[in-house]
Amino acid sequence: MQKFKLNKDFGKIVKAHGFELDATKKYIINMGDEFAQQMSIMQAIQAMGLPAMKDYHAWLKDNGFSVDPPNPTNDFVAKFYGIKPLWKTELSQGIVVKDESDDDYYIVMECSRLNEGFKYTQIIVTMGGCM
Repeated sequence: MQKFKLNKDFGKIVKAHGFELDATKKYIINMGDEFAQQMSIMQAIQAMGLPAMKDYHAWLKDNGFSVDPPNPTNDFVAKFYGIKPLWKTELSQGIVVKDESDDDYYIVMECSRLNEGFKYTQIIVTMGGCM
């Protein structure tokens, strides 16, 4: 398992690149350390919108989960952890990460450079964890 800090270059200008996260790696995060930044990102998404969010909503719908409120389960997403992405499009990819302090899984959406204002941003779309 690889400990990882989301958005470690947040606010810096970065050279164009592909996705940074590798869905075949088992990332662990410290949700306590990520929470404040992730809440700020979510507020910005609500204010400005984010095209890549459609990828996450399509994945939820395609897998029989509710979009409002999202309800993916730990059991369902665990089978993707360190194996493959949940989705991968030209706008985003979704991967599963695990919290270091418990057995909870989170879905992280990594935005591509096509997302104006959110280029390369890594967003926890299941802020409360998976059920």
